[in-house]
Amino acid sequence: MKRILLALFATFGLAFAAYAAKDVKDGNAYVKAVQKDQFLFQGNPLGKNMLLGSLQELKDEGQLTGVVLRNADDASAEHRHLIKVIADYLQIKAYDKDLQPLAD
Repeated sequence: MKRILLALFATFGLAFAAYAAKDVKDGNAYVKAVQKDQFLFQGNPLGKNMLLGSLQELKDEGQLTGVVLRNADDASAEHRHLIKVIADYLQIKAYDKDLQPLAD
Protein backbone atom coordinates (compact mmCIF):
# COMPACT_ATOMS: atom_id res chain seq x y z
CA MET A 1 0.00 0.00 0.00
CA LYS A 2 2.84 2.39 0.85
CA ARG A 3 4.48 1.74 -2.51
CA ILE A 4 1.25 2.47 -4.36
CA LEU A 5 0.81 5.78 -2.52
CA LEU A 6 4.46 6.69 -3.09
CA ALA A 7 4.13 5.95 -6.80
CA LEU A 8 0.91 7.96 -6.96
CA PHE A 9 2.48 11.00 -5.28
CA ALA A 10 5.56 10.74 -7.48
CA THR A 11 3.35 10.70 -10.57
CA PHE A 12 1.45 13.77 -9.41
CA GLY A 13 4.73 15.53 -8.61
CA LEU A 14 6.12 14.86 -12.07
CA ALA A 15 2.87 15.92 -13.70
CA PHE A 16 2.84 19.18 -11.74
CA ALA A 17 6.47 19.87 -12.61
CA ALA A 18 5.71 19.38 -16.30
CA TYR A 19 2.65 21.65 -16.04
CA ALA A 20 4.57 24.37 -14.20
CA ALA A 21 7.48 24.20 -16.63
CA LYS A 22 5.33 25.19 -19.59
CA ASP A 23 5.35 28.82 -18.45
CA VAL A 24 9.15 28.99 -18.75
CA LYS A 25 10.47 28.53 -22.29
CA ASP A 26 13.85 29.45 -23.73
CA GLY A 27 14.77 31.38 -20.59
CA ASN A 28 11.60 33.48 -20.64
CA ALA A 29 8.81 33.36 -18.07
CA TYR A 30 5.38 33.78 -19.66
CA VAL A 31 2.91 35.65 -17.44
CA LYS A 32 -0.62 36.87 -18.08
CA ALA A 33 -2.26 39.94 -16.56
CA VAL A 34 -5.62 38.96 -15.06
CA GLN A 35 -6.95 41.39 -12.46
CA LYS A 36 -5.72 44.60 -10.91
CA ASP A 37 -2.20 43.89 -9.60
CA GLN A 38 -2.70 40.17 -10.35
CA PHE A 39 -0.81 37.96 -12.79
CA LEU A 40 -1.27 34.34 -13.80
CA PHE A 41 2.00 32.38 -13.70
CA GLN A 42 2.44 28.61 -13.60
CA GLY A 43 -1.31 28.19 -13.20
CA ASN A 44 -1.53 30.38 -10.09
CA PRO A 45 -2.84 33.92 -9.70
CA LEU A 46 -0.08 35.93 -8.05
CA GLY A 47 0.19 39.45 -6.77
CA LYS A 48 3.14 41.58 -7.80
CA ASN A 49 5.24 40.60 -4.77
CA MET A 50 4.60 36.89 -5.17
CA LEU A 51 5.39 37.13 -8.88
CA LEU A 52 8.63 38.91 -8.07
CA GLY A 53 9.55 36.14 -5.62
CA SER A 54 8.77 33.40 -8.13
CA LEU A 55 10.78 35.08 -10.87
CA GLN A 56 13.66 35.79 -8.48
CA GLU A 57 13.83 32.10 -7.59
CA LEU A 58 13.96 31.12 -11.26
CA LYS A 59 16.65 33.71 -11.94
CA ASP A 60 18.72 32.46 -9.01
CA GLU A 61 18.49 28.95 -10.49
CA GLY A 62 19.81 30.32 -13.79
CA GLN A 63 16.64 29.51 -15.72
CA LEU A 64 15.45 33.06 -16.40
CA THR A 65 16.68 35.78 -18.73
CA GLY A 66 13.39 37.53 -19.53
CA VAL A 67 9.70 37.88 -18.77
CA VAL A 68 6.96 37.91 -21.43
CA LEU A 69 3.57 39.52 -20.86
CA ARG A 70 1.30 37.20 -22.87
CA ASN A 71 -1.60 39.62 -23.18
CA ALA A 72 0.26 42.91 -23.42
CA ASP A 73 -2.39 44.34 -25.77
CA ASP A 74 -5.19 43.69 -23.29
CA ALA A 75 -3.19 44.45 -20.14
CA SER A 76 -3.59 47.78 -18.40
CA ALA A 77 -0.83 50.37 -18.35
CA GLU A 78 -0.31 49.48 -14.69
CA HIS A 79 0.28 45.81 -15.54
CA ARG A 80 2.82 46.73 -18.22
CA HIS A 81 4.53 49.11 -15.83
CA LEU A 82 4.72 46.49 -13.05
CA ILE A 83 6.25 43.90 -15.39
CA LYS A 84 8.79 46.46 -16.57
CA VAL A 85 9.67 47.42 -12.98
CA ILE A 86 10.01 43.77 -11.93
CA ALA A 87 12.23 43.04 -14.96
CA ASP A 88 14.41 46.08 -14.25
CA TYR A 89 14.76 45.05 -10.60
CA LEU A 90 15.78 41.50 -11.57
CA GLN A 91 18.01 42.83 -14.37
CA ILE A 92 16.23 40.79 -17.04
CA LYS A 93 14.41 41.75 -20.23
CA ALA A 94 10.66 42.48 -20.47
CA TYR A 95 8.83 41.51 -23.67
CA ASP A 96 5.35 41.55 -25.16
CA LYS A 97 3.81 38.40 -26.69
CA ASP A 98 5.73 38.97 -29.97
CA LEU A 99 9.03 39.11 -28.03
CA GLN A 100 9.38 42.82 -28.70
CA PRO A 101 10.71 44.95 -25.84
CA LEU A 102 7.86 45.97 -23.54
CA ALA A 103 7.21 49.69 -23.48
CA ASP A 104 5.72 51.46 -20.45
